[in-house]
Amino acid sequence: MTIKELKKAFKKNQLPVQLLSQEGDIYLCRVDGKHLLRNNDTSPAIFHSISEAKETLGDPIAPHLQLVFSETYDEMFHPENQTKSSK
Repeated sequence: MTIKELKKAFKKNQLPVQLLSQEGDIYLCRVDGKHLLRNNDTSPAIFHSISEAKETLGDPIAPHLQLVFSETYDEMFHPENQTKSSK
């Protein structure tokens, strides 16, 4: 799904839009839990800040963005939530 397609689809139905925090200052966008937002050349749309993503996606979508941190951060900050293998 491209940014243009997302904006058009979002007008009809407010799809869940997640901003996925990757390593460093890289953010990817996932739509409806399954579609990675892409540029017109089919490469992944990469944002370098939350502000850049909000500005690019526009006012109708920006307030609905859900920030999702990568699993690495969960492992570092919430090790108690990791499943333990049984012996």
